[in-house]
Amino acid sequence: MTAEERRKKHQLELKEQLHEEAKRRLLESKGDTEAVAKVKPSNVAYKHPSLIPKENDVREHKIFVDKKYEAVVLPLFGVATPFHISTIKNISSSDEGGYTYLRINLFCPGSAVNRNDGSLFAQPEATFVKEVNYRSSNAKPHGASQPPAFNLSTSFRLIKEVQKKFKTREAEEKERQGVVQQGNLILNPNKGNPKLKDLYIRPSITNRRSPGTLEAHTNGFRFGMYRGEHVDILYGNVKHAFFQPCDGEMIILLHFHLKHPILIGKKKYRDIQFYTEVGEITTDLGKHQHMHDRDDLQAEQAERELRQRLKAIFKNFIDKVEGITHGQVEFDVPFRDLGFSGVPSRSTVLLQPTTHCLVNITEQPTFIITLDEVELVHFERVQFHLKNFDMVFVFKDYKRKVEHVNAIPMTSLDSVKDWLNSCDIKYTEGIQSLNWSKIMKTINEDPEAFIDNGGWSFLDPDSSGDEAGDSDEAESEYAPTDEEEEEESSQEEYSSETETSEEGSDFEEEMGSEEESGKDWSELEEEAARADRDKGEVPAPTKKRKKPSSKHDSKHESPRKKKRKR
Repeated sequence: MTAEERRKKHQLELKEQLHEEAKRRLLESKGDTEAVAKVKPSNVAYKHPSLIPKENDVREHKIFVDKKYEAVVLPLFGVATPFHISTIKNISSSDEGGYTYLRINLFCPGSAVNRNDGSLFAQPEATFVKEVNYRSSNAKPHGASQPPAFNLSTSFRLIKEVQKKFKTREAEEKERQGVVQQGNLILNPNKGNPKLKDLYIRPSITNRRSPGTLEAHTNGFRFGMYRGEHVDILYGNVKHAFFQPCDGEMIILLHFHLKHPILIGKKKYRDIQFYTEVGEITTDLGKHQHMHDRDDLQAEQAERELRQRLKAIFKNFIDKVEGITHGQVEFDVPFRDLGFSGVPSRSTVLLQPTTHCLVNITEQPTFIITLDEVELVHFERVQFHLKNFDMVFVFKDYKRKVEHVNAIPMTSLDSVKDWLNSCDIKYTEGIQSLNWSKIMKTINEDPEAFIDNGGWSFLDPDSSGDEAGDSDEAESEYAPTDEEEEEESSQEEYSSETETSEEGSDFEEEMGSEEESGKDWSELEEEAARADRDKGEVPAPTKKRKKPSSKHDSKHESPRKKKRKR
């Protein structure tokens, strides 16, 4: 069996296994109780009327901004009406004709609002206010310290401040979603802990890039900087750990892909990386560099020694950490020989398989896919006349968004298939790109029907339409013999000749009147000689042209001429 036949045989086995596993997962998920979707409660300005402030502005029917409860009290038809700051869409102020105008737009049914905040318009019978306008004079009354419009301009400024504060707090709460509180790091006071010095961290803790030290303790790592900032990563929160050597790279690094994101500053991150530079990442092109100079040779030799020394230091650290954690943290090294180029995000990078993942950790943003979570890989735009194809990763969790890797060279197709086949991952291919958001939405709406209809069998190239296959078979039933082919070709030639002859006859019929009114050769020659004599020029002796023979005439004369002669 050839390699392609072996791959196909293994893929058929994986197809049956994939269908059975999907069916089993569906039954298990059906037995579990469905999780109730958490609806975010709508923000209420005041839970009780007694909490409304008793300020003079409220009593005098003026706009009042309550910073404590993040509310705005607006006078509507003589009634002080509170609105929470989240109900205000936008606000604008303008001066025109001696008056100041304040316009407040509110959220209402049909306007753009957060879909998760479903209880905001939960009362269909309620009356909603869409827009409120206030006007005040800029003229300063006699004896007053400030014009009436001063209250509007002050309210405009305060509403903007409260709105900004509320949006910042909401963004921080959204960032904290999904963050699991880690346990406390147990520090090991011994000085013999595995340690790496002069490392940089991604993402950066501070605005300035400064080095630090990564140290392994009893139950986790601590990266400490010289100014006192630190980041803790517990062993139990590490999902994948990678060691990227400096072979063919300008940096050497350790990368941790976490099970649950952690907060660094005010943002959550799931990928933490520690690295150090091996050589000069930027080169001064203004220098005159000659490879035969002693300085350049010494610099190359020093860089080679630095690479070997750093690899040995990192390898020693990894061995000690794996010994301390007793296999809880194992470092994977990417297989560079199996790597292929692609575009997972914005630029072309080298994607390298590891024992459990497909990664790119040297370029930002990082790309990590756990192979155990992948159910199917589909190749798009696989055509011979194209130089590139796309790769789509479909996960076992159908609610998870699929991952795309675009612009993979067609020369890497066989090697990628061999790698997926060795990892027992089912793959399919097609000649066009698919709308995966719509496909996954259809599957999630009725997964039982998806399984009953054959699952992912619609992606196989063999099942690309039964009707087309029937028509092909119907066409292939009739096979003409050689004699019939010759007869058909002769009929086609005869039809083409008759068409050209008919076109020629039409053209001759159109030009027949001009040919009939024309003169013979002898008459034309006499006219030319007469014109030369009138000018006083003697023409050179020329051979008299012979009249065309009757045979020639009969060939080129039009049918109308032939009729008249007859």
